[in-house]
Amino acid sequence: MTNSSPPRLFHPTLALLPMPLRFVLSGVTGNAFFMTLYNWAYAAFQSVAPASTVFSVVQFLCIIVNHFLNVGIVFGWPEQYLTSLMSNMPVGLASLALGAFTMGRLEAADFDSKAQKWLGTDSSDNDDDEMKGGFFCSIVVMIVTGLFNYVALNIVNSPTKGTKKEKKL
Repeated sequence: MTNSSPPRLFHPTLALLPMPLRFVLSGVTGNAFFMTLYNWAYAAFQSVAPASTVFSVVQFLCIIVNHFLNVGIVFGWPEQYLTSLMSNMPVGLASLALGAFTMGRLEAADFDSKAQKWLGTDSSDNDDDEMKGGFFCSIVVMIVTGLFNYVALNIVNSPTKGTKKEKKL
């Protein structure tokens, strides 16, 4: 793919959207897929596997799905798909680790309760852990990993500088 030609996306109309907007579209689609698959997998396998194992397997599978979405919606189809997937895999694994670390730190700091109190939505009479759910922690983790992925994937998937030099020769 040359720098002047439009990227090969799922549909040519996507190329009319700015890249940051396409990245958000890909991220929202990927997150919706992850949440649906995780909820299904957890319900199906909770009797034989802990939640952390189900999460890890689903998240790993979603690295592949998210790469597919990113090349089809954001960056354009690479000439060598498997090479592109393998070069993006470390970003997905680092994002998984960053998300787990961030979630752990936020939960240790009782971020959800503090956010609920700050927003005035604290329901102190409800001590059921299942009802707390980590909603605000999840939002922060989504933002942190989203920003990390945006920067890292733009670096990994940007055209190489050598492409222009080779054309001049």
